[in-house]
Amino acid sequence: MRISSSPACASLFTAVMWIASGASRADDVALQPRLRRPVALALSTDGNYLYTANQRSGSVSVLHLEQRSVVREYDIGERLVNLTAFADGRLLAVDAAKSELLMLKAQGADIRMIARTPVSPDPVEAILAHDGRRVFVSSLWSHRLTEALAPTTEEEGFKIVREIDLPFPPRKMLLTPNDEQLLVADAFVGRIGVIKTNTGALSATREFPAHNIRGLQLTLNGSMVAVAHQMLNELAHTVQNDVHWGMLLSNDLRWLPLEALLAPEAELYAGAHMHPLGEAGRGGADPAALAMSPQGVVAVALGGANQVAIGKEQDFGLRRLEVGQRPTAAIFSRDGSFAYVANTFDDSISIIDVKREQIAGTVKLGPHAELSLADRGEMLFYDGAMSHDRWMSCHSCHTDGHTNGMLNDNFSDASFGAPKRVLSLLGAADTAPYAWNGTVASLDAQIRNSVQKTMQRDEPPSDEEVNALLAYLHTLAPPPSRDALRGKADVSLIARGQAIFTSQRCDRCHAAPTFTSAAAYDVGLTDTQGNREFNPPSLRGAGQRGPYFHDGRAATLADVFEVHGHQIEQPLPQEDINALTAYLRSL
Repeated sequence: MRISSSPACASLFTAVMWIASGASRADDVALQPRLRRPVALALSTDGNYLYTANQRSGSVSVLHLEQRSVVREYDIGERLVNLTAFADGRLLAVDAAKSELLMLKAQGADIRMIARTPVSPDPVEAILAHDGRRVFVSSLWSHRLTEALAPTTEEEGFKIVREIDLPFPPRKMLLTPNDEQLLVADAFVGRIGVIKTNTGALSATREFPAHNIRGLQLTLNGSMVAVAHQMLNELAHTVQNDVHWGMLLSNDLRWLPLEALLAPEAELYAGAHMHPLGEAGRGGADPAALAMSPQGVVAVALGGANQVAIGKEQDFGLRRLEVGQRPTAAIFSRDGSFAYVANTFDDSISIIDVKREQIAGTVKLGPHAELSLADRGEMLFYDGAMSHDRWMSCHSCHTDGHTNGMLNDNFSDASFGAPKRVLSLLGAADTAPYAWNGTVASLDAQIRNSVQKTMQRDEPPSDEEVNALLAYLHTLAPPPSRDALRGKADVSLIARGQAIFTSQRCDRCHAAPTFTSAAAYDVGLTDTQGNREFNPPSLRGAGQRGPYFHDGRAATLADVFEVHGHQIEQPLPQEDINALTAYLRSL
């Protein structure tokens, strides 16, 4: 078939291709109001275009950087969470809703789909090896890594090499310069695993006092790893003084020697140093991502403070610039002269002039749709302004609605000196009463307590803010079963465990369907202040939590029964414990 080169035919052919690809020009009526929520960025090979992965709309927006405008938008998937550029112009994307790895071909403003391949459920990030061929995908709730080979032709899909089961939920990843080892950070607590890429074996796990690791980046010489994280101090109290001075919860950019991270016997902090991301009166809530320029300038997005911190490793401190609402991703231009920041809740891109250390412009990705009550609640949940001096947001302790797994000493039990484990909010909307002693009757009362008594905001939350947060919390479902996501749920073992759960009368305190109850019970546990009665947390999603009990004394679900004999009159045989824990993991 011969295609005419006349302008009329060329225009018709272009229009057909646009319709087939689902793309919209920026001046098209198809670019309708919507919530896009950009969360990842990539540059074109020539550096003239910036691509954004939009989580809510599942689209990719294309910005012409010289024009500083959106020129096209493509509907690619359902919920995009990642975007990485290959050297040849291809783009690696992740669709979390479909659990798929996507390969896109990008030529300037033109993007088209090449391949899509299923990966382990709930993928949250993908990175590309230095060899340009291997891809690693972290999947949160299935506690897995997927290693794949990228297609070499447009007729191929990704080739899955292996799936690696992990003992923790992964998110951020970083390859060593030789691609021989992969650093994998726990999505919640301060834990970094070391994977040997030739075998997929976990060779070491380093732990340090941290949580919410959202940035991992190698320095230019490959000797240090910059880690953006938060740190909750269980010895501090939720009083305004401890919040004001950053003693309760700090936000940090920590520089760790790569060699120490790789060696389990090494002293992790020898040769390490840190940039505090906050100061008295000016907190830096929720480090969300970091990027490194060719000149060694680092940019850290402070998601809860609506700022970006920039500077170099050897600088005494980092300079902070105001950007849009909830910056979550950053990338530098090819020459390092500009930094581009994705403002998730503003649906915008901030452009930073690195040398002048000032905002050079802001680009809106498109018209906004009207926010629902839950949308407004989500924005408040991640907003550091809900706390005194912007030191923390709700997300700081309840990571993406879950838990950071840490202990916090607040006054919800009417005492200080007995820090309690932070509870998950996933599926918690119908599990009243609240707090470890069950003294808070409703979720709206608990929200007010958290904002005023824990986060120490100067003004109490308004009724409108409380209602919005309530609406958002009602959208948070319990996390899925890890065994089910891995395809390893043993139906007969689960049924046997359910029978043991009933025969041992576990359902007296953990009654279906919420697997909790309204009373507080003395179950033989005592905190450091002598409190003995506790309200039982819901068991929904119990397999995705840990450690267990109010103070985290049980490291695993099995330890609850094997070590602590929790509410078991006679020790259970090991096969019964295996069945019981399998049932609990299924909830």
